[in-house]
Amino acid sequence: MRKSKINKTLAIFSILVGFMVLIGKNTSAQTQIDIPAGKDNTLYESSTGAFSNGAGEHFFVSTTASGERRRGLLAFAIAGNIPAGATISNVRLTLHMSRTISGTQFVKLHRILADWGEGQSNASNEEGAGATPATGDATWIHRFFNTVFWTTAGGNFAAIVSDSQAVSSIDFYTWGSTPQMVNDVQAWLNAPSTNFGWLLRGVENATTNSKRFDARENPDSNLRPLLTINYTATVAVKDNPSHPAVFALHENFPNPFAASSFNSQTLFRYELTQRANVKLVIYSLLGEKIRTLIDAPEAAGVKQISWDGTNDAGVKAPSGVYLYRLEAGAFTATRKLMFIR
Repeated sequence: MRKSKINKTLAIFSILVGFMVLIGKNTSAQTQIDIPAGKDNTLYESSTGAFSNGAGEHFFVSTTASGERRRGLLAFAIAGNIPAGATISNVRLTLHMSRTISGTQFVKLHRILADWGEGQSNASNEEGAGATPATGDATWIHRFFNTVFWTTAGGNFAAIVSDSQAVSSIDFYTWGSTPQMVNDVQAWLNAPSTNFGWLLRGVENATTNSKRFDARENPDSNLRPLLTINYTATVAVKDNPSHPAVFALHENFPNPFAASSFNSQTLFRYELTQRANVKLVIYSLLGEKIRTLIDAPEAAGVKQISWDGTNDAGVKAPSGVYLYRLEAGAFTATRKLMFIR
């Protein structure tokens, strides 16, 4: 049902964009899109950061019988799904709660203030106890296990509550739409480097009230987290968008980028004024070739290509600063990027 809905929405949007090109005017298109979670995890309270659940089928909030806190982490790829410059009008987050201790409580959303990881840890049984963290996992004290730390144990998040929803029995629950959730998503679209998602926090001044929600790895796709967004996009049609005025190589995005993030590729954009043989290569700071992304003739236009952090042999490159160089006819340009494993 959801997949069909997404395909229908994208098809309608494509028709609208094609119509705008034909008439050569600025046109607004109102669109609704469903975005699945890009990453999720659980922060299991531990002074040493001993537990995580990056690849697990569930995440948790609230407090265990022994008084240990659980906080959920969720993030969605906004900029990759909604056109730049769009205006967000409505945001709704839908989650499925699949296990609960009896009683109603409020679960709050807080905007996360720093990036975090989803590694390969996978808790057993009902997953409530967590598993040993894997490289890149978020834990109670780590943003990325075991080298990058939260400023405050339990996660860095905004004090303001983006929304609060009462949950009780096993069922689907929806947060939003609230002005603060709309503001969060609009900010993530306008400045994608600040998109770290939401932290879910339940009642933490009581024990034995934990709630379990289904994660993006759940085998039933209908139970996975879903973010529904309504937006208005204005497309400005240029006189001749297929022939840029000058050759150009733009900064890659995101930069820096992390192999463990949900957006685990970085995108290069360049512009060709005329047909040329294009060569885009990534080098180490010592000048060693890491990866040839393209070496072929291309027609004039605005182009883009991505890199997943691997070398020509398909092996992940080490963390560090790299150079990328574009040669297109007589034009050359070199820029820097940072890659984090």
